[in-house]
Parts: sequence; structure tokens; C-alpha cells
Amino acid sequence: MIYCRERRWYRLLLFALGLVCLLGKAPASASDDLTLYMYYLPHRLTEDSGRQYDRFLEVLFERTGLMTERKSAPLLRASNLFRQDKLSCIFPSNIRALKLGAAASKFGTSDTVDVVSLRLYTAKRQEAGAALTDFRPERVGYIRGSGAVHFLGENADQYVPIASEEQLIRMLELDRIDAFLGHHPDTALALEDLDRPDALHVSPVAPDTLRFPITFVCHDSAASRTFLKTVNSEIARMHASGVTRDIFGKHAEFEQPDEHTEDVPLTE
Repeated sequence: MIYCRERRWYRLLLFALGLVCLLGKAPASASDDLTLYMYYLPHRLTEDSGRQYDRFLEVLFERTGLMTERKSAPLLRASNLFRQDKLSCIFPSNIRALKLGAAASKFGTSDTVDVVSLRLYTAKRQEAGAALTDFRPERVGYIRGSGAVHFLGENADQYVPIASEEQLIRMLELDRIDAFLGHHPDTALALEDLDRPDALHVSPVAPDTLRFPITFVCHDSAASRTFLKTVNSEIARMHASGVTRDIFGKHAEFEQPDEHTEDVPLTE
């Protein structure tokens, strides 16, 4: 009888200990199920630079407690990986960058993090500013993987794709190209890293500087909706407190682009 009573108490003790362990275990975050693909940008996002988007993501994830797996890759590869993975998001991007067409309704986007511009860089200043029509297409360079240039006219497919901002700058200086289409602030940051911030002349791309709101883009799912809701709350707080501007520095732009410019994607 005493033995049975002891066994009963022993079972109750094991049950209580199991319940304590179960209740004490933190529930898995919905974001744990997502993968965040990221565009590798030498001057803004490399996963360990501590600058620009790297720093932004570090602060964002630290403040929100998000645990999403992160993977960076060049522009085209990151986009392809994202398309194939239905439990994923991509950053920094614009939903039109992905050329989703009618399928765009199956994706969600965050609030704007910052704004990127497409600009024309030349070695020589022109009084009225430079324009694409001033140059032969085969003498105009651009960053390989940038889809924005393909919306700049029928000659865009003749522009010269180059791997990095540094190479574009060097080719311009060596007179191998006459101009290049660069993203701002990426090109400005590249010039600063080369200790030559005023080496080139810059002009808006006609009809106006093409500007793109940068966001997180996600395949629609319960996990991604939770993720975007959390991200949006923190983006708003970081903007309001000035943290985002401090991170992105003097070249940062945050004003939403005019409606007519949003149809032009940043990356393909």
C-alpha cells in the first residue's frame, strides 16, 4: 500500500516537472520558419560590414527579437532563390523589381526603409547636365543585375554590365566607357571609400531622377504577415527616433517616390 502511494506521488512529480518544462519553454517565433534572402551590396550589405543595411538589420532584429535565417547573394541569384522559396522574404528590394505581374497579389511588402535613386555619372561636367542621349549605348555602363536600366528605352540592352561600382569608376577614368548608370547612395559610398568623393559628375536620369522605395518583400503566408507586422512597427519607431537616419548617414533619402516612378524596378 505504501509502495503504491509512493509510485503515485512519483508519477505526479514527473508530470509536474514535465509541465513546468513545457510551460517554461519559449514558443517558436513564426519568423523562425522564414528565410530572409538579401542582395549583396559591397558598400551597404555584406552581412558583416557593420554599415548601412547591415547595421539596420542588426538593430531591427535585436529590437524585435526576430530569429529569421539570413542569406546574402548577388542580385540575380538572391532574386531567384527568393522566387523558389515560398517561405521567404527578400531585402532590400521593391516588389516591382521582381517582375511578378499578376502574381504580385500573392506577395506582401513592408513599409519603406529608405529610397534609392538611379543617376548618370560622367567624368566631365556638362553645363546643362548629362543625358543618356548624349552617349552611344555601348559606351554606357551599369551594375550587372540592375533591372532599372532595362526600362530606359530600346537601346538599354546595349549598355555594358559591370560587376561593381569600383570597376565602373575605373572604366570611366580609363575612357573605356563615357558614362555609367549608378545607384545612389551606393555609388557615393564607393567614391568615399576610394577617398574620391568629388571625382565624378552626376546628373538625374531624364525625365527625372528615378527613385525606388526599398522594402522587405515576402511570399504571402501566416508567418510572413506576422513578420511584416513586427518589422513595420519597428521601422516606424526607428524612423521617428532618427535611428535610421543616423545609420544611413548623409546620403540617405527617405521621402516616398512620386507615384509615376514606382513602376520602375530597382533590380531584376
